[in-house]
Amino acid sequence: MQVKNALVHAKSKEMNADLPVGSQYLLVELHEMVASDPKMKDLMREQEATYISALGKHHEKKSAGVWSNDIAAAHDVVATMDRIVKELDNLRVQTGVYATLFVIHGHINDTVQSAMHGTDNSEDFWEDVYEHPMADFLRQYEQWVCT
Repeated sequence: MQVKNALVHAKSKEMNADLPVGSQYLLVELHEMVASDPKMKDLMREQEATYISALGKHHEKKSAGVWSNDIAAAHDVVATMDRIVKELDNLRVQTGVYATLFVIHGHINDTVQSAMHGTDNSEDFWEDVYEHPMADFLRQYEQWVCT
């Protein structure tokens, strides 16, 4: 693990602890805070090790959680995804809106299968505009989420 990531994790815990999800600081803002925080510059090796250890424990906790390999959670995701897809398709028929949905597992060992859906012909948007099929974006999103 890199010290930079560990420092951003520590700053996130410090700054976002009491904030509701929609009001939390963005990653870019946290990077700027770390860069401008004099307490996070010129650290001793022991201090760096402490930050890295805290991030390591956080990763271990996430990967050992029930959600990381719980088959019941995977079934719940599939059932919920089915309901959402039906709702989006109904909205398309009733109101004319277009929608694209990506559902990605949050950990590399999840049993949840990543999925995507586009109402009507909205899946064509990705290939027409970006010259890549929607599935390519799904794979990139999976890689981003799991790193």
